[in-house]
Amino acid sequence: MLVSFTGYGQVYDKYTTDLFNRGCEKVSRKDFTGAIEDFSEIIRRFPDVKQGYENRGVARFYLLDFNGALADYDRALELDPNDYNTYGRRGWAKFHLQEYNGAIQDFTRALDGVKDKAPYYNIRGQAKYLVRDLKGAIADFDKVVSSWPVNKSVKSKAYYWRGLSEIDMGEKEAGCLDLRKAEKIGFKNAAKAINAYCSK
Repeated sequence: MLVSFTGYGQVYDKYTTDLFNRGCEKVSRKDFTGAIEDFSEIIRRFPDVKQGYENRGVARFYLLDFNGALADYDRALELDPNDYNTYGRRGWAKFHLQEYNGAIQDFTRALDGVKDKAPYYNIRGQAKYLVRDLKGAIADFDKVVSSWPVNKSVKSKAYYWRGLSEIDMGEKEAGCLDLRKAEKIGFKNAAKAINAYCSK
């Protein structure tokens, strides 16, 4: 999953707590519409419950309502501007809306506080690649491939995108080497890129 839930830090009343737990359970069952109804009821009852907005944003994200998710994450951050996980989630929404510069800013804020940094370096690197900040992208992917431990899926993605960035910078040999590393550890699109850039 791209995003996860924060805990419900405050108990307002039993009904609201039950709504929160039920909403989270619905998300786990992929009943995102039902979850939105529960989190919306929490917000109606207690408009300043950050977790209501944050988790409704998660459900909206999975329904591909990225604008709705973004609005909820904005409100959650108004209520708690130091929630690094919400910056990360908002970054994902902006990324899907092709607001890459805003996504980069949010991923940078998330990196200030999250423990598992490699996925954020990966996605921030992709955003930098898409705005043609190739040196910045490579620097982010460098952090992923030099990290230990990092799971193979995360590392293969970093090799792939670093390879494309290097090729776009005219460093074909280094880029093709990275694409082959990505292919070796299982990145499914690597073979196609190798055929396109490295077989000539």
